[in-house]
Amino acid sequence: MRKPLTDFSDEPIYNMKAVEQQTGISAATLRAWERRYTLVEPKRTSSGYRLYSDRDVALLLWVRHQMSEGLTISRVVAMLETMRLNHEPIWVDMDESAPNSFSAEAPNPPASFVQPLYQALINLDTERADDIVEQGFALYTLTTVCMEIIVPTLIEIGEAMHNGQISISTEHFASTYLRGRLYGLFRVYPQMSDMPMIMVGCAPTEHHEIGALIFALMLRQHGYNVIYLGQDVPVNDFVETALNEHPAMVCMSANNETAALLLREMQSSLNKAGPAAPIFCYGGRAFDTDPALRQAVPGHYLGSDPREAINLVKNLLRNHRDHTHGHLP
Repeated sequence: MRKPLTDFSDEPIYNMKAVEQQTGISAATLRAWERRYTLVEPKRTSSGYRLYSDRDVALLLWVRHQMSEGLTISRVVAMLETMRLNHEPIWVDMDESAPNSFSAEAPNPPASFVQPLYQALINLDTERADDIVEQGFALYTLTTVCMEIIVPTLIEIGEAMHNGQISISTEHFASTYLRGRLYGLFRVYPQMSDMPMIMVGCAPTEHHEIGALIFALMLRQHGYNVIYLGQDVPVNDFVETALNEHPAMVCMSANNETAALLLREMQSSLNKAGPAAPIFCYGGRAFDTDPALRQAVPGHYLGSDPREAINLVKNLLRNHRDHTHGHLP
């Protein structure tokens, strides 16, 4: 089975080490091909590091396959230029494609990364943790790494702290490390100012922000203009910011009942903006485990899985746009 190159995501996410692992092409070769042939054009972080997309990786694997058939790199590049000039699609065979795009082909399941990452973090070993996280990104999509590696690791760390197996300071170290990795990825994705703005933050008194940060990261990956406000945001301040910035949607997270109930007036406060008032959505463990809270807090419950929440956001924004346009003269 094959798929065209254009079907692969062009979102920049993989560093050079991850691309080496996926393609078997050395960093020196990648840089040489970039200089001589402009074979791929990776994006750059603010620090100057290269970032490659699934499409870049798929193209490099296609190139490697052509060379395994006996073609030189210059001949492959010439063939590629001809195909592009003639608008011919570049087809990538399933067995050539990047492992993260077809996780069933991956040598290890995502769950196998959880225990090694847990051990690295409780040992305060950031170098080992970096290696494990980067290997995860080399094999799997951003969503898979977040939901099937990072979140389960956090759960194990939290349970270990509550059971007295690790100290509070160790838990703080691990959470800070993972939050930093996620926020670094969040900053890599460009802020799309021409797309609907979505403001994301945590309810008042809520200090567990990684769930909200993962959701904000996934929204930005999908091309939304996401403003992330972090933990423990007072409702009045959040509303004031929203009324000044005119987002299309406001999303807040709460993991305990006290924080969740502080959001009861959010919808009515946002309605002060009139027909163009932003949509109010909420999520978090408090709402996942207690359906009564969903009845007590007006707004849209995002569900327990951020992947499904993305689809809900898309539908809500489409309906909101149609409704708002209906009010235009």
